[in-house]
Amino acid sequence: MRCVLPLLLFSLVTASGAAAQCKDAVSTKDMQDCADSEYKKADAELNSVYQATLKKLKPEDVGLLKKAQRAWLAYRDAHCDAQYHLFAGGSIAAVSLTQCRATLTAARAKEIKDSYTPQPQ
Repeated sequence: MRCVLPLLLFSLVTASGAAAQCKDAVSTKDMQDCADSEYKKADAELNSVYQATLKKLKPEDVGLLKKAQRAWLAYRDAHCDAQYHLFAGGSIAAVSLTQCRATLTAARAKEIKDSYTPQPQ
């Protein structure tokens, strides 16, 4: 079972939007480097979207988004830590943690864009 999990996780890593150069990652280090790259990219996008959104909001709404973002960060970290512990002791655990953070962070950036961008009527 432990042999199948890294292969399954690697499939999830590449399927979830990892960069093209990451598709050939076979070593744990290569997978971790790929996950790190994806997380940094997603985090930069989230920060950009978040800051731009804060600037567009009414002052009374800024605090609400900040509160929601703090709660989301706590959720993301707790969720990914729980996932990490599923693989604790294995070489793929750190890749799992970083990829989880990358996936959720990218989704959060999209969520903020979709939620705070006025929709055409």
